Amino acid sequence: MLLDKATTSEGLRSMSRDELMDITPLYRRVSSDLALARTRNLSPDLIEHLNYLTARAHAQIFTGHRSEKPLRSVWQFYAYDFPSLMQRHYRYFLVAFLFSVFSAIYAYWLVIHHPSTLYDFIPISFKSSVNVWKSGKVSSPASALFSGELMTHNITVGIIVFVGGILAAIPTLLMLFKNGATLGALAALMTEVHKHSTLWPGILPHGIAELTSIFICGAAGLRLGVSLLVPGRYKRVDAFKQAGSDAIQMVLGVVPMLIFAGLIEGMFSHLNISPVIRLLFAGLNGIFWYLYLFLPRKAADARKYPTGSSAINGTRRQGDA
Repeated sequence: MLLDKATTSEGLRSMSRDELMDITPLYRRVSSDLALARTRNLSPDLIEHLNYLTARAHAQIFTGHRSEKPLRSVWQFYAYDFPSLMQRHYRYFLVAFLFSVFSAIYAYWLVIHHPSTLYDFIPISFKSSVNVWKSGKVSSPASALFSGELMTHNITVGIIVFVGGILAAIPTLLMLFKNGATLGALAALMTEVHKHSTLWPGILPHGIAELTSIFICGAAGLRLGVSLLVPGRYKRVDAFKQAGSDAIQMVLGVVPMLIFAGLIEGMFSHLNISPVIRLLFAGLNGIFWYLYLFLPRKAADARKYPTGSSAINGTRRQGDA
């Protein structure tokens, strides 16, 4: 019996994905039977039994399994659940990545051929920063305060990109375009003034983690948007709930990456040290992040730590259960 399995010491984690998908429709069916039994004044024993089943199922679905070791739950999420979620939804990530690359290439081409369009992609308020990049004198001492400001800014941008998915992902795509186009326009300017040797060592050490985080937030927004436009075999509201669960986990997963990016940008990227050292660091942390995100986990780990929330919240259309 599913409830017997769900109430073991491992709770919902002991159940397969198919079992998790089945438990919610069954809960709704038992709840309907209970309401019908009460309405028709059926056997008190039957009503008591249905009420008992409903209460047990409700406790498992809406309260769920609470780990006695919160730190272990956090470890399990970042070590298994989040990377596994990214690997299941890699297509959304790929779309966000390619759309941003296209935006950067488009802005680069346009600024190279029409320099006057530079500030169509870079806010005029950033003109002083642009002049600093043009001068090539971007070295600055480490600043913990600046790192904190960058973390806050990056997390805010990530949330905006994600939340845009609610509006059919149109704001998400606009933000991805803006982010990619800004980088492409700046790269075009650096081509004109021959300062690429300054640009990339000053951007890549933190930029790989930062941009990857934005791509993931973009993927989360696209996941929301697609669930509304193409719900598939689910009811639209149920598809959105399932997508919302996945998307929120994807956004929570990038928080350490955004913190890392803020720390590196404020404390390392602009130090007056060899560009080779900064580029080497960028390459190593890029390899680390992408292996972390997309290196397949062992099947045993995936079964041990399933992403149960999306499975539970994703209710099938009536008749599919």
